[in-house]
Amino acid sequence: MGNIAAFILALSLIPAVSSDARAVEVAPFIGHRYGGSFQDANTLSGFELADANSFGLLLDFDTEPDKQVEVFLSRQDTQLTTAGTFTGNPLFNLSIDYYHIGGLYLLPAEGLMHPFVSGTMGVTRMVPKRADLTTENRLSLSLGGGAKFYFSRSVGVRFDVRAIYTMLNSDTAVFCSGGCTIMVRGNGFVQMEAGAALLMRF
Repeated sequence: MGNIAAFILALSLIPAVSSDARAVEVAPFIGHRYGGSFQDANTLSGFELADANSFGLLLDFDTEPDKQVEVFLSRQDTQLTTAGTFTGNPLFNLSIDYYHIGGLYLLPAEGLMHPFVSGTMGVTRMVPKRADLTTENRLSLSLGGGAKFYFSRSVGVRFDVRAIYTMLNSDTAVFCSGGCTIMVRGNGFVQMEAGAALLMRF
């Protein structure tokens, strides 16, 4: 609950979109997410999140000609596996969702291409596909960049890459139910996500 409260507080600190905001962009996307590993503090065993496809939605609200408030929502269905040199053994399936809000800054356009950088913060929600394990909610941050290509005033495509860091306090137990599956060693894990979106501007 502490992570959720911190996220709500963070939302309150982000400036509201002005009443004369000119447009909102809606961009459903598909992508691929890579990486995510951590170590058990008790056994020193390594664990990895399997690379897998992702999908989600991006919402961008104009605040200034070169600035937008961005909402980033993304899901990946993956597996937690033991780390191995060539392959690991799957432990269980899980979904990893990101619920983020932040900002996007548009760099000078080059023809149809509008490059940008973005940063967001919010909550990582990890949901094991086993009834005997608990869901985990953790704070997370992302930093990314990419480009938008507008074919008209209201339609375009968007390509971006972002790094997403999920915070896990050292010696934190995760996926508990009676006993705990993993006692995390380290401060968190990083995933990389590359995506392509259809962009609609209203």
